[in-house]
Amino acid sequence: MTQADEPELVKHSGKMPGEKRKAQILSAATKLFARAGYTGTSLRDVAEECGMTKAALYYHFADKETLLRAVVEHRMSMLNKVIDAALADIPEDQPMQRIRAFVRASGRHIDNDRAGWVVGARIFWSIDALADRDAVIPLRDQYEGRLRAEIDKAIAAGELVDQDSGMISRLILSWVNYTPRWHKPEGPLSVEDVVDQFLDVTLAGLRPR
Repeated sequence: MTQADEPELVKHSGKMPGEKRKAQILSAATKLFARAGYTGTSLRDVAEECGMTKAALYYHFADKETLLRAVVEHRMSMLNKVIDAALADIPEDQPMQRIRAFVRASGRHIDNDRAGWVVGARIFWSIDALADRDAVIPLRDQYEGRLRAEIDKAIAAGELVDQDSGMISRLILSWVNYTPRWHKPEGPLSVEDVVDQFLDVTLAGLRPR
């Protein structure tokens, strides 16, 4: 699911089912946090974007930090669902195929969800938001752990050299997460092409000689 797949930000004050309204708020907050940053966005801004009162927004989220945490949790949940779908039809005993599917799905999702990527990057790499960042770090670690588990299986199967799987996974995800900074969707290479080339180069140095 990309941001384009999320509820359209219809600006009206009429009643909306609770879950749909919450999804609308999360989508609006993601867009505004990406555009203006955490400190540059107020709850009033989010409420106005949704066509609702600030008091109504408080019904769903007690404060801005709670809203930011919900945005992060939502984006990570979406990413994990994308990974679930990508791995669903690949046998557990095919770790190299699963690694490629994991990385391709991650790259495609992050490239399509650039606003969510910007918010995540600002949270994890800046100090202007989420004083209790430890509350969302486990979500990132869970995601990274899934790739690390596939790398461990590839090492055990003799398809990769016996190196620290945590370091390998962080290396791979570092360039996956950097791709939206420069990749142009309208360019000659799709994000899958880019990811495949990076992964080929990375894994070439990790295969047994």
